[in-house]
Amino acid sequence: MKLGAGFWLTSLGFNAYWTLAVLWRERGFPLLLVGAALALAFTPAKQRKWVLLAALLGIAMDALWCYVGLFAFSGQNGVPLWMCALWLTFACWWCWLLSRIRLTLPILVLLGAVSGPLAYAIGWQLNAMVPQLAPEVMLLALACAWAIYLPAISWLMLRGRTPS
Repeated sequence: MKLGAGFWLTSLGFNAYWTLAVLWRERGFPLLLVGAALALAFTPAKQRKWVLLAALLGIAMDALWCYVGLFAFSGQNGVPLWMCALWLTFACWWCWLLSRIRLTLPILVLLGAVSGPLAYAIGWQLNAMVPQLAPEVMLLALACAWAIYLPAISWLMLRGRTPS
């Protein structure tokens, strides 16, 4: 599978957006909201319901973690608006990514188990969130959740593919 410049630029763009979201948080919310709206606008109409569902499930997952005391977002009760914008942008990017690369279930599970907790660990180091339990417990719980979340949100798109 050959990945062109558009793939790398879009993926780098999302990573830059993620970094700015975590660094700016509330201060950058208007810009983050514009970015999320643009990401949704560029998502094909037939995929928007899937993207919104994926974003809502991610927000719900974070809300659950905050509610049960796994972690807290710095200076916030619950999931802050900047994180909601980040979830929407992630869902748009992930939808776009899945339309370009083929990932198997084991790869999705492994990718979720590693990349999800890694993102939160970096967010913790950048003071965007704070563990409320031992960090090892937080990261293990996040790994388990993301090992389920990523394949679950990917399932509908992967199910609809035909072999090439």
